[in-house]
Amino acid sequence: MADKFLNDSEVWDRLHAALEALGEDDEAATYAGGIALRSARRTLILLQLAVLKSQEDQQEPFKGPIEI
Repeated sequence: MADKFLNDSEVWDRLHAALEALGEDDEAATYAGGIALRSARRTLILLQLAVLKSQEDQQEPFKGPIEI
């Protein structure tokens, strides 16, 4: 078990590091490898978006100026 739990920013950073490790333009030698890379990239991006959305949901909604 981990000594410390990761906060949302740390989770996002790790997901981003994993995405960078996969690279953007790297191509696989086989069709199956290409599918795996594209799927992994998409999955990591979706997970990052989920973390961001979760952070937004935990914040108070924006309230405009007080109307008189």
